[in-house]
Amino acid sequence: MKRACLPMLLLATAAVAGDVRFSPTFTLEDFADLGEALGDALAFPNLTTAKPSGIAGFEAMAVAGGLRVAEGERWLAHAFSRGTTLGIFPAPRLLVRKGLPARLDVGVQVGELAGERFAGGELRWSLYSGGVILPAVALSGSYTQLAVEELESRVGELKLVVSKGFVVVAPYAGVGVRRQRTEAFFGDPHPFWRRVEGNRALAFAGLVIHPFPAVRVVAEVKQAFVTSYYLAFGVGL
Repeated sequence: MKRACLPMLLLATAAVAGDVRFSPTFTLEDFADLGEALGDALAFPNLTTAKPSGIAGFEAMAVAGGLRVAEGERWLAHAFSRGTTLGIFPAPRLLVRKGLPARLDVGVQVGELAGERFAGGELRWSLYSGGVILPAVALSGSYTQLAVEELESRVGELKLVVSKGFVVVAPYAGVGVRRQRTEAFFGDPHPFWRRVEGNRALAFAGLVIHPFPAVRVVAEVKQAFVTSYYLAFGVGL
């Protein structure tokens, strides 16, 4: 039943979490987990193949989905006024990419997490555009930041992606490494700032479908601190 509900959850782009509200029982261990979870949620999703877009190429997508979170996770229950919907902590976003010369693509994303806005950028370089047999290969780097009064989180990623196109579908997969830093202000009874930071390996896979010319639907799953699911609908050349 939970699996059947998952596609509906991915399409529910409205943020269900409330403002950042650290409870009195929020511990430093919870804060460390929160930093890792924010790294998953804020990071720039791949959602494309390794082929370059070209100078005339672009894509714009609306992205739904988020983190699959177990019931009762302390980092969520004691940091936000509201939690998940059937186990999904949503991080919807809008994503735009534009092709540049020299097999480069640049991208930006703007999204919402727990009622707060975040933004980030990406630079992608296609190492090999692919052929009849060999897949395309690309290297990408990205940076995303969320900053509110009580909480600030910064996430940087470096990823290697491979993909292979088959008529109207193109599967892709990749691995990468992430660096995240999160700072938060804790209030009474003893107000202070605390910072956590660290590195984490990640892996992801997805499928790009072109049902019509210039239209694309993308599904992606990523494994890092937790498992994340994304579903995107967009247009592009």
